[in-house]
Amino acid sequence: MSVMPKHFSSQFHSFFQGLEAHNDREWYAEHKKDYEDHVRDPFKAFVTELIAACAENEPGFDELAPKHCIFRIHRDTRFSKDKTPYKLHASAGIAPGGKKSGDPGLYFHADAHKVMIGGGAYWVEKEDLYFLREKIAADPMAFNALMEDPGFSGHYGAVLGERNVRLPKEFQAAAEVCPHIMNKQFFYMAELPAKALLQDNLVEQVMAHFKAAAPMRAFLRSGLQAG
Repeated sequence: MSVMPKHFSSQFHSFFQGLEAHNDREWYAEHKKDYEDHVRDPFKAFVTELIAACAENEPGFDELAPKHCIFRIHRDTRFSKDKTPYKLHASAGIAPGGKKSGDPGLYFHADAHKVMIGGGAYWVEKEDLYFLREKIAADPMAFNALMEDPGFSGHYGAVLGERNVRLPKEFQAAAEVCPHIMNKQFFYMAELPAKALLQDNLVEQVMAHFKAAAPMRAFLRSGLQAG
């Protein structure tokens, strides 16, 4: 029986190890072919597979292309004190509408040291945050139950994100039951060892995480779309 080839080789990690040590345009130019062959092209093929797998499970993913999901390796340094030109990872946000849509889809990240799989609402506009808090306040125990579900907690632990110190009065009672209503962000993330990237069942591992987050994602999506 034939075995599906791995998506990535150890040269993926070697490239990012080198970039960590030499994050400058000269080194990148000298190793651009390595980037294209061992990072860019296999990552594009991998994301193509993930899009197809997501589309089999939920509507809204079937119109995506890798270019809608993959983040550039070039850093935006205009407003940052850190002027290193390149990110030290490859990443993609797979969601209906693409990586900037705000839909709590699937996030995938790989670097020289780890693999990260997650999702949720990372950038939440003020008005959307209010609508989401209204949904949580309507049944705070429901949100707690989603987070404590063994499928979700077993893959992710808990919902993460920065919190407000103060809340509008209408949400304070709910905060006694569900402190997560104070969050300004609602995301979740699992960390796997770097070697996971080289395993034959990588797509299956990612999709197991994606499916485990489905009820939480549905809750967040319905709250964000309430307005």
